[in-house]
Amino acid sequence: MKLSAHSLVSVIIGWMTALFATMAMAAAPAVPRIEGVEILPDQGWSGNPDVIWYDNFDSPEPLLSRYLEASDQLTTVTSEALGGSGKSVRARFGPGSVESGGIKKTFGRNPMDYRSLGSRKNEDFTEIYWRHYIKHQEGWTGNPNKLSRAIAFSAADWSEAMIAHIWNGNSNNIAIDPVRGVNADSQVVTSGYNDFDSFTWLGHQDATTQIFNTAESGRWVSVEGHVKLNTPGKSDGVFELYIDGQVEVSRRTLNWVYSWNDYGINAVFLENYWGIGSLVKQERFFDDFVISTSYIGLANSPLNPQVTKTSFRDTDVADSQSAWRLQIASNLDGSDMIWDSAQIEGSGESIIVDTTNGTFLGTLEGHSQLSPGHLYALRVQQRDLIGNWSAWSSWSSSLKTVATVPEPTSISIVLMGMAFVTAIRRPCGPKPFLE
Repeated sequence: MKLSAHSLVSVIIGWMTALFATMAMAAAPAVPRIEGVEILPDQGWSGNPDVIWYDNFDSPEPLLSRYLEASDQLTTVTSEALGGSGKSVRARFGPGSVESGGIKKTFGRNPMDYRSLGSRKNEDFTEIYWRHYIKHQEGWTGNPNKLSRAIAFSAADWSEAMIAHIWNGNSNNIAIDPVRGVNADSQVVTSGYNDFDSFTWLGHQDATTQIFNTAESGRWVSVEGHVKLNTPGKSDGVFELYIDGQVEVSRRTLNWVYSWNDYGINAVFLENYWGIGSLVKQERFFDDFVISTSYIGLANSPLNPQVTKTSFRDTDVADSQSAWRLQIASNLDGSDMIWDSAQIEGSGESIIVDTTNGTFLGTLEGHSQLSPGHLYALRVQQRDLIGNWSAWSSWSSSLKTVATVPEPTSISIVLMGMAFVTAIRRPCGPKPFLE
């Protein structure tokens, strides 16, 4: 049947009205996160005198070969790894699972290092930092009880003079929860491990980042604790928690142990214990575990790193990604934006930060790479098939560039020259400046 011009216009108007109604009803995509950033294979820990222990879990040897205890419930996997390559430790929870395994690292003088696998065994440590990355699988649900703790063991029966817990807070927050096991006469009053009846709890305090929130799942998060024992007779002990390199909780008036000094801090545990049990089957991953006497911070990335966002999520059935965008700033509030990818078409999730894939702006205008030794904030957004953009993610300090760039060797200089002559190397641009 042949339509009149008037009828055809009516059909088109009706079709467009239906289309616009569908677009109006369609939900915007979920706000993505930065899943992870490429890191350098060598983080420089082996030559650092401050580092007590480092493990990227890439070793083919079993975990028990280097830890006091390591549950056989934990496995090392290649399916997930910080920076996109290597291995991580996977902890799996089934519905109702309470225990999913942990690892216990001893160091310093230690009365209960019964397998003699401790590091720097003849030293007493009154101040340590410990950092690891953790990733909860996409769609993670619930706040598990435990994550990590630093301990001062006082006897072979695992009695504890102090414990610095990093574990569940209110809602989906992570928190610190310091404990003293010493009385006012500087005597250890605990007997055996986790003698709750003899503990003095020094005050639970939540961080602000909700790392157990489903919206934060699917990304690598840096969690770092800092403990300094009090000066004997004073209340000047420290317990701090850093999330992605930012201090979120700081306590600096703690009386950890009165004047007790038989041992120092001598163990760090990574844990997966969930008192009420997981509601669903899910898993999480640990990587890049460091214990040090100085601040650790984020893992080091190259000056032109690859950045990966979390996968596309949308409540609309069968919707998918049509584009996304990444921005980088030199400060946490984003006021000095230094790189913008502009619109990246397609369903991809990774991009290299360079002049091919985006534009350097602000204080890095005219440059071709990020500055060495700088902490950068990133944010990302994504678009669905209909054209709806998500909101921007919050600025997240998830990228730290390596502090120094190795000097080129004579061989590399020759190769660079050859590459320049044959025009197979892209221009490197001006030399980056230090900040």
